[in-house]
Amino acid sequence: MKLAIIGASTGQQKLCIKAHEMGITTIGIAWSNGAICKDLFDKFYDVSIMDFEKVIEICKQEQVDGVVTNGSNLTIESSSYVAEALNLPCTPYATIKAIKDKHFVRQKTQNIDGLQQVKNYEYDGQEPLFFPCIVKPVSGAAKEGVSFVANKDEFAKAIRYAQGDNGEKKKILIEEFIEGREVSVESISFHGNHYVIQVTDKDSTGAPHFVEIGHHQPANITNDLRNRINSVIPKILQAVQFQNGATHIELKINSKNEIYLIEINPRGGGDEISNTLVGLSTNVDYVKTMIEVALDIFHPIHVRNTKFAGIFYLCKQTQSHLAFFKNSENEPWLVKKDVASYKLSEATGNRDRNGYIIYCGDKKIDLT
Repeated sequence: MKLAIIGASTGQQKLCIKAHEMGITTIGIAWSNGAICKDLFDKFYDVSIMDFEKVIEICKQEQVDGVVTNGSNLTIESSSYVAEALNLPCTPYATIKAIKDKHFVRQKTQNIDGLQQVKNYEYDGQEPLFFPCIVKPVSGAAKEGVSFVANKDEFAKAIRYAQGDNGEKKKILIEEFIEGREVSVESISFHGNHYVIQVTDKDSTGAPHFVEIGHHQPANITNDLRNRINSVIPKILQAVQFQNGATHIELKINSKNEIYLIEINPRGGGDEISNTLVGLSTNVDYVKTMIEVALDIFHPIHVRNTKFAGIFYLCKQTQSHLAFFKNSENEPWLVKKDVASYKLSEATGNRDRNGYIIYCGDKKIDLT
């Protein structure tokens, strides 16, 4: 079988490796500049992933049996458009585009049983309607442009931050701030059936920008809450008409264990969540399931937690972790350590941290 993999960055690296383990021929499509997976593909095309018609032409020429990507909201657009054009398993391109609109998602999920609703509105220059609130771009990822706002004086600054520095006029969403903990849910969908694979506890810097500084699996939640999450996730995905592929859904859980939706990402979680942590903490090879869905050969399996796994990030906000990072080299739980610099910088988004440690063992590592 032949598999087209859209993109060649870290998000697609595990797809390349897993496909080869499965005996599948890989066709890589991406610009060669920065293509760290370039040498992992059986054949590589130096083409912009946003040149949809050219990518379709390549996939037809190669007679691929499926199209897949992971870890990127940009590559999923191309993957979906191309797979749909070739009548291969996917979630339709129009649905992927719609899901990226957080206001659209709010509207579509406002009547789901078991899901609490967040007050929200699309900003059009008016005075803020309530405090505290969250200001964020309608379309965005990795906590970019997100701010907590406690009063009117902070509001204008948050609007400018959400707009960014490139001069582009972005739509802005204003949401009620919900106190509580954040979790994410990794799932896989196949022909409109949805399966929860793992729930992840998320560590954050907190206000104002909520940069993620750690993820831990399985989440420390009650069986009742886990069952309710397992029940509400398919309803969310049905509401937005998601059909095939991986999703990374972020939820807020308040002190009463009520569930609020933060956002839906129509791809596996970044930060090594989908590529590494799920495979370490469960009996499911999550990356393999993405390939199986793309090739229309997926068979559901019973999911169970097998280990504790997680990732800690290093940045100025986590400088108290420095000794932990420097003294971890020979620990039996260490899976991987990657530190670009011990000269720490302030992280304002999920893409600007200095390094990380991945662990796996019989218990969660608690640095407190």
